[in-house]
Formats: sequence, structure tokens, C-alpha cells
Amino acid sequence: MSKCPYTNFKSKVMGWINLLRTPTKEYGGMAPCPFVGREVDKNKLMIELFDPEKCTIIDMMNKFVESDYDSALFIQKTNELILSKETYQYQNFINNILKKNGFDKYKCICVNPNDTSEVNGLNIRSKAPYFLINIADRKVLSKAHKSLKRTNYYDNMGDAYKKYLKVKK
Repeated sequence: MSKCPYTNFKSKVMGWINLLRTPTKEYGGMAPCPFVGREVDKNKLMIELFDPEKCTIIDMMNKFVESDYDSALFIQKTNELILSKETYQYQNFINNILKKNGFDKYKCICVNPNDTSEVNGLNIRSKAPYFLINIADRKVLSKAHKSLKRTNYYDNMGDAYKKYLKVKK
């Protein structure tokens, strides 16, 4: 009998988060996600398993909104292979569900370990232990995006990845 791949999911996700908060030359000497460390250190990042066979994304959102967390990282339990090209479509699908259900303050960003996006050979998303759904306040994400544009964070990214991240030249 094989071991459940979701055993110790929080420690596996924390291992990946440690990669996200470690500065790299590919991201201009910055961490791939320079803001996650502060949230983790202040215990403001909810990390929960999301099994679509047992509950909905709206159930997860309600749990998140009723909590003291500032953002959430849902580990989507799935036996299906989600292709890289499907990630953006799924992310839009979830964002539309959030808007239709009164959660338009929040935005979802999906991370797929099958993604092929890379920055000078570093594909940080491929190192994710699971398919992840990050939920954060749109205003906070916008502010972070604008602050990164004033740095050399995006300098090593190809045009396709910048377009995916909606980075205007």
C-alpha cells in the first residue's frame, strides 16, 4: 500500500516556502516571493488542505475570512495531472467564482508543480510539492507588484513570463 502523498503536507509546503523566501540571482538578488517570509513569521498565512470532493472553494474562503489570517495557501488534493497550460484557466475560473460569491476583495494565484515558467533556468513553481491556490487581498498584491517594479526583480524574466504576470514594460 502506498503512502498518502498529503501526509505531512504542511512541512512539505513550509520547505517550499523556505525556497520562496531565499534570495536568488535569478530574481535580481531578491527572494522569488519577497513577501511570504513576513506573513509566515507573523503566523498570518493559513495553510490548509483543500479536497474538492469534501468541500468547495467557497467553504474554504469562508473558513479563511472568519480567521485571523491575512492570506491563505490551499493545497488542492487531486489525483489528476493538471497541465501547465491549464493553470491560468483554472486560476481565472476560481477568481470568477470568488467574484460571483462576494469575495471580489481577494485574488487567487495558482501554483502548479507542472508549470514550465522559469527565470534564467530557475523554475521555482516546479518545486512546489502540490498544486497550490494562494488567496490574497487584491490591494495588497497590487501594492507588492508596484513595489517590485521599482527594483530589478523582473529583469531576468522572459517576455512570456512577464506577460503572464501582467508586468508592463
